[in-house]
Amino acid sequence: MEKIGKKKTRTGFVVVPPLILLIGLGPSVLLVLLVLVATFFGLREFFTLSLPHGKRIERCIGIGAGLILCLLVTYGGPRFTAPFLVCILLLFTFLFMVTSENLLPTISNIGMTLFGILYIAFLLSYVPLIRNLPEGRLWVLFLIATVWAGDIAAYLTGSRWGRHKLYPKVSPKKTCEGLLGAIVGSTLVSLVFTSICFPFFRTSGSLFLGLGIGLLGQMGDLTESMLKRSAQVKDSGSLIPGHGGMLDRLDSFLFSAPFLHYSLLYLFKETP
Repeated sequence: MEKIGKKKTRTGFVVVPPLILLIGLGPSVLLVLLVLVATFFGLREFFTLSLPHGKRIERCIGIGAGLILCLLVTYGGPRFTAPFLVCILLLFTFLFMVTSENLLPTISNIGMTLFGILYIAFLLSYVPLIRNLPEGRLWVLFLIATVWAGDIAAYLTGSRWGRHKLYPKVSPKKTCEGLLGAIVGSTLVSLVFTSICFPFFRTSGSLFLGLGIGLLGQMGDLTESMLKRSAQVKDSGSLIPGHGGMLDRLDSFLFSAPFLHYSLLYLFKETP
């Protein structure tokens, strides 16, 4: 455990500062590229977990469709996204009809492929959408800070005071105390961040965002735990030393990013 902790710490020091600098100082297109890279590795891990016997062409087309969807959501909007979803539904129906030797799992394979594209590519594309809002650069950093604060607080409180299991069927180690810690951690960071970077932002809004991100971040974590439990693996991959795979790092952002985007767009009127 100590070696794993040291490896996580070393990786964190190597990865986190450049990531913050790239997002904080770099152009918006750089963030889009980072999201595309994360989408690529996330989808690759997802298809390895969910479709272990799937053909290479099915995975490649699934990853390609996810990357295109991410770009369309970021730059094209609903006008292009909706027709593309119709096209990929038709595409995968035809693809699995042709490539499947056994038709029994075909429907579940199509459903799992489409779920992976929506779950990873579609939800991650909200990160660049947040960047396109007024003060979007700071709001992306806000998202990262609050999500990470929730994850760290959940781990610390769960390890120290965790007694009551949250949902052992999905994740035996997660506790109600850890969930509460995540919500408190995200909320505190939300209050501090907005007070420094957005001094005119309402306190009630900061509380709302912190509570929502803390809760939805853990929901994303539980969702990925469910997928790993179904595939009977501990980590989604081994891409990041000490941290598992890309999905293990992305899970808490997947539901939090759309929540922050729509909250800013409709509740707090952060319109472009």
